[in-house]
Amino acid sequence: MIRVIRVSAASIAIAVGFAGAPSTAQEPQAVQLNWQLGPMTAPIGDDLAEIDIGEDTIFLDAEGTRRLMELTENPLSGREVATLSSASEDDSWFLVLEFDEVGYVADEEKDDLDADAMLEAIRAGTEAANEARLERGWSTLSIVGWHEPPHYDERSNHMSWAVIGESNGHRTINRIVKLLGRHGVMTATLVASPDELVAATPVADVLLTNYRFRPGNTYAEFVPSTDKLAQYGLTALVVGGAGAALVKSGLLARLWKPIVVGIAALGAGLKRVFFSGRSAHHDPEAPIT
Repeated sequence: MIRVIRVSAASIAIAVGFAGAPSTAQEPQAVQLNWQLGPMTAPIGDDLAEIDIGEDTIFLDAEGTRRLMELTENPLSGREVATLSSASEDDSWFLVLEFDEVGYVADEEKDDLDADAMLEAIRAGTEAANEARLERGWSTLSIVGWHEPPHYDERSNHMSWAVIGESNGHRTINRIVKLLGRHGVMTATLVASPDELVAATPVADVLLTNYRFRPGNTYAEFVPSTDKLAQYGLTALVVGGAGAALVKSGLLARLWKPIVVGIAALGAGLKRVFFSGRSAHHDPEAPIT
């Protein structure tokens, strides 16, 4: 089942706080996000992974996720593969999935993680990323601190943490889970307001228990003699995925991607803007325009 959601460009601009919202005298352009409603096994990437979702969850593919990121003032990484959210209009959280084909990330650092140093590196990277946000006329972001320090689950090969961010007086939290695979890392970013995070975290965690790399892509299937080995470890996953030498020197090759302002800062209101007047359509050919 495809959920086709149409909202006006003017409504989105007002809700998200875009500078230069369209004039009411102009004819607004329709925006569609083709959400798929569970239950289903949703494919993620090109035969890369999949996730089982129930009737209380909706799924957005890679193309739709990129559209959603643009609508909510978030720079595209080029690695977006899916978005998950609650089917309820009263919930505003989103779980954004991105895959980085960096190779196998060894977990030797699991007992030697320095949360304070990682937080400072994230702050530095976010300040640098703010320059790009300003160039696009977007709001800047500051890092308040940890909500949940980084920790690694050796059984599931998941690395998770939560960061508190602030923009335009609104605080929100990114909870990030890195799911390690044979050929790279899937990043699951939970976007929620601080008030909603307590309830959203266990829901997202349950969702991720139903995520799996497809056969041939699992962490346990790594072949040292032939497979690509990532040039960094667990610390770099948290501070932005830079190489080990750059992490030690405090420099970041890639900046932490903040996915906090556009969606969660406005709580359930933004979710209602996207879903208001929605209806279910059995129309998989409906285009995203």
